[in-house]
This record gives sequence, structure tokens and C-alpha cells, in this order.
Amino acid sequence: MTVLLGNSGAPRWYQGGPERLTAYLERLRTWGATATEVVLHHGPADERTARVHVLDPDWERVLRCYRDSGIAVQVHVSLDPRFATQRWLDEQEALAREYEPILGGVRDLAAEQGRAVLVLHGAGDPARSYDENRRATIGLLAWLAEAAERMPGEVLVGLELGAMKPDRPAATARSRADVLALVQAVDSPRVGICWDLAHDCENAAHEPGWSPVPSAEFLDRVVHVHLHDLGDDGASHYPPLLGRVPIAEQLGALAARRPLPSIIMEVRWRCAARLGDPWDLLGESYRRVGATVAELTRR
Repeated sequence: MTVLLGNSGAPRWYQGGPERLTAYLERLRTWGATATEVVLHHGPADERTARVHVLDPDWERVLRCYRDSGIAVQVHVSLDPRFATQRWLDEQEALAREYEPILGGVRDLAAEQGRAVLVLHGAGDPARSYDENRRATIGLLAWLAEAAERMPGEVLVGLELGAMKPDRPAATARSRADVLALVQAVDSPRVGICWDLAHDCENAAHEPGWSPVPSAEFLDRVVHVHLHDLGDDGASHYPPLLGRVPIAEQLGALAARRPLPSIIMEVRWRCAARLGDPWDLLGESYRRVGATVAELTRR
């Protein structure tokens, strides 16, 4: 069985024009990449946004380059506040309009690939109560589930397990129990969990009885995986080479329950650069994680 394995496709990895993208994709093919995850954004954008997101003038060209390279594309919703899940509570029509172009891209990918995953964060408005953020998250997920049902192929919506922040106690999807409860509340086969292994480990200090392996109920709802490591500085999104996240144990537990879903290494350029040459570290990440996945699929 072929497992879709890749890394997050932030333009920072290939800044410099089309020729840099071509060189980047050649490296990915050499390393055995079969997937990527791009953060799609449309509308006004500053330089920082452009380093992380694929902007709408570039969507068609960039996605076509990935697909022509045989790399399946998964999508993360823009991180800009215009796309924030909490807007669903009292700005449903406006947020739906922001989502429509992204859903169009997901629809086209699913029609070509047969399957596509859309990842988003739960609502986390600090000015609102947890219950309000919960209602916004469930409402948006339910709307997306209906939209996914009308699309060709298999479109899945992954609610990402985020890192708990002490200054944001009302934020949703910041624990295993909460992300599972939110997905269960929607009760759609199109909606599942994006299991972020590093954020999960970050939450260990806040979850009594935490162990590397979640419950079977949680694992059965996982539709997509993010993996990266934790640095000495306490930050996440380092190359999965430091051993602070029990990647093999956690992926092994998931593989024992079900076929592994798409796996994306969410490595940030700046985090990799703190350890050495980002390109070399990304290549080594592919080798190590690829070997782990190969071993699990042989069992």
C-alpha cells in the first residue's frame, strides 16, 4: 500500500520564481514525496503571508506543477483572520464567501486525484466563551461536510488538533478529548481529525493521564496527520529528527487501527535553519519518516 507522504508546501521553500519551484519539485521527487499540503489564500496579502501561503494568482500554476510531478495536493485553509472559524458564529455568509474559492480548488483536486483533504483550525476567539467558539466550529464543520458531499471523489475535512495556550482557555480543538467531541458532534463520515503529533505532545502537560497512544475512538477518526518535532526553545515545527515526539510509536498505533492516511511533515524553514541547512534536514526527514512508514506498511 502506498502512503501519501510529503511536507507542507510553503513558498518559502522555493522563493525565487518558477525555476526555483521546478528545482524544489525535483528534490521532492528524489526524496520520494507523494503528497504536499498547501495553504491557500486569496485577497490582500503582506510579505509574511506570501511566505507561508500560495496566493490566488499562483494557485493554478503551482497546483498544476505539483500534480504534473505526481504529487497529491492536500489543502489547508488560509491562516488570515478573514478565514477564522469563529466568524461562523455571526458572519456565516461572509465566511462562506471567503471559503468558496478554496472549496473550488479542493473540488478540482478531488476530481483529478480521487481524494483531497481540507484542514482547518477550530474557533479560538479570546473575546468569546468556549461554548460560543464550540458552536462556531461545529457550525462551520457541518456546512463543510455538506459541501464535501456534493463534490466529486472523496473530500474529507480535517479539524486540526492544536496546541493548548494558557492565555486562550476558550479556544477549541486544543485537546484530544475536545477535537474528538467536536468531530463526533458533527457526525459526518466527511469530517475527521487532523492529528498533529507535535501539538499533541505539547498538550501532555495539560492532559492528566496523557500517553503517546490515544484512544481507539480517537484513532478511528483520524483522516490526516501532521508531524514535526519540538525544539530546545519549546517551539514546534522543527524537522522530525530530534526524537522529542514519539513518531514511530504514534504512527504505529494508528497503523494498527487502520490504513495510514496522508502524512504531512509541517517543517518550517526558519526552524530547520536553526539546526543547519534546511534542504539537507528536509531530505533527512524524508529518509527517516519514509523508512518508518515503509516498516509499518510491511507489517
